[in-house]
Amino acid sequence: MFAEVADVRTAQQLDLPTPRLISKRAEVVVVPPSVTLTTYVESLVARAEAVARGAVQPGEDNMLKITGDGRKAALDLRLVGLTPDPDGGKTTAAADRIVRIWNATKERPYAAMGERLGALQLVFCDLGTPRKEWNPYDELRAKLVERGMPATSVRFIHEARNDREKAEVFAQCRSGAISVLIGSTEKMGVGTNVQHRAVALHHLDCPWRPADIEQREGRILRQGNLNPDVEILRYVTESSFDVFMWGTVERKAAFIAQVTRGDTELSRQLDDVGEQSLSYGEVKALATGNPLIMEKAGVDSEVAKLERLAAAHASDQRRLAKTIASAGPATERLEHEIDLLEAALERRGDITGEAFTATVTGVTCGKRTDVGERIKAALSDARHRFGQSMTIGHLAGFDLAVAVKGDAGETELHLHFPEVPIRPVIIGAADIDQEHPSGLVTRLTNRLGDLEERLSNDVTELTSIRRDAFQADELLGKPFDQVGRLANLRARQVEITDALTPKPVEAETVDNGASAGQLASAFERETSVVGAELPEAATGRISYGLAADVVGGCGSSLDLDDDLDLERELADELSMTDAGR
Repeated sequence: MFAEVADVRTAQQLDLPTPRLISKRAEVVVVPPSVTLTTYVESLVARAEAVARGAVQPGEDNMLKITGDGRKAALDLRLVGLTPDPDGGKTTAAADRIVRIWNATKERPYAAMGERLGALQLVFCDLGTPRKEWNPYDELRAKLVERGMPATSVRFIHEARNDREKAEVFAQCRSGAISVLIGSTEKMGVGTNVQHRAVALHHLDCPWRPADIEQREGRILRQGNLNPDVEILRYVTESSFDVFMWGTVERKAAFIAQVTRGDTELSRQLDDVGEQSLSYGEVKALATGNPLIMEKAGVDSEVAKLERLAAAHASDQRRLAKTIASAGPATERLEHEIDLLEAALERRGDITGEAFTATVTGVTCGKRTDVGERIKAALSDARHRFGQSMTIGHLAGFDLAVAVKGDAGETELHLHFPEVPIRPVIIGAADIDQEHPSGLVTRLTNRLGDLEERLSNDVTELTSIRRDAFQADELLGKPFDQVGRLANLRARQVEITDALTPKPVEAETVDNGASAGQLASAFERETSVVGAELPEAATGRISYGLAADVVGGCGSSLDLDDDLDLERELADELSMTDAGR
């Protein structure tokens, strides 16, 4: 439906001249987690358990707050009040890469942008923006200066307090005075035209929306960039909420791509993708690394997708049945109208130019004005005969009649030709005196002059109805073509749920006052609905393989435009599992 009303062209379709992305995809820089971070993520599980049990008030703690704290910790533990990573974490990894690129490009000439040498790098970070207390922005700049970069060449977009100062910063980026510009998506997204020297872009964190990723990367993958090759780097901390964030954005991007390219697989069944928190099961998966929980999320998502497609198939079957049922009466009506129109065309007399003549209330006239005056008089006489229809004359070989509709409060007079299936000329009883006599006659003769067009339209409509009815008859009764796959996935879903369901244990007191049995029940209750709580279940694509790569530190790419190999691999794994049972 969206594709029918919107004209959308993606970047791939436009194929504009933009710089090439090295390795054809963004590079993932995997940062190992510290012991403190691993412990903190485990503490989030305890908080999620409390939320799941209802042991805390929503205003005190909730899954959205837990998600926010997890995102901050993945960037830097100091954002959640903990001691920093002894190895430096993301900011150290980013500083090392930024300085390496700076050393490789600081002597690069850009003749079109002035005599100053050197490329530009952009760093995006939405969390921990500059403030008086400690923040990742100041931390990153300090580390860049320590590694030899001039402090004046590293700027924050937040230092620009108004549009004029922002324009000055952008001008310095284009001239080469600034080597690294750090900012948030909001302040450095739309309207940031600094692409000319941009050679690398760094994502220190991941935003919620694919549109934000597109805005960020649109600052460098842009016409006017003088670099033939550029880099995009995404920094991901292992076993942290970064896994969830990049997987979420990837699923949202796939959903949006389906809509914008008119993917019929959606079958008009689209779900919301706006929720911004994890389910308890996902928090547990991040903390434990249990692949079954991550697989369950993927299987649940696939089941939800196929169930929507099955529902759409059932809806289509009902629509096909209605199409066939309505075709009979519609065909009969149109065939009758076509017969009347063909007969009317054979009978229609010539009323053009001097050949015009008409009889009204027993008097034959050759002038349109006289005929119009007599029709107006007949309408005035008939306007109080509510519910009646009477013949008042003859025109072009057809009877001319008037039908009185309505009541004394609101009366309409319908001038029509009873033998011809065309629209009447409708005149309000209060408007008779204002009708121009000649204009009234012209409206009637135009109706008769449109008989050929009306006949053509009816023939076209009849042909379309017959074609639709034939196609509907061919499709009606066909089964859902993925019923087998849906059954297999449901079976796998049950297997995983059984494997994840804790076995009954003796009640024993734990630190928070709840029994182990109660915690097991909470875990069972939450993990049983992981798929239902996924923010982007509508896309039908879960990044199981992608998430596993990041958790395991394989360093594989998290490019939003990856192909369908992950989905096919998951499907193959499920099929092999079913075949082995």
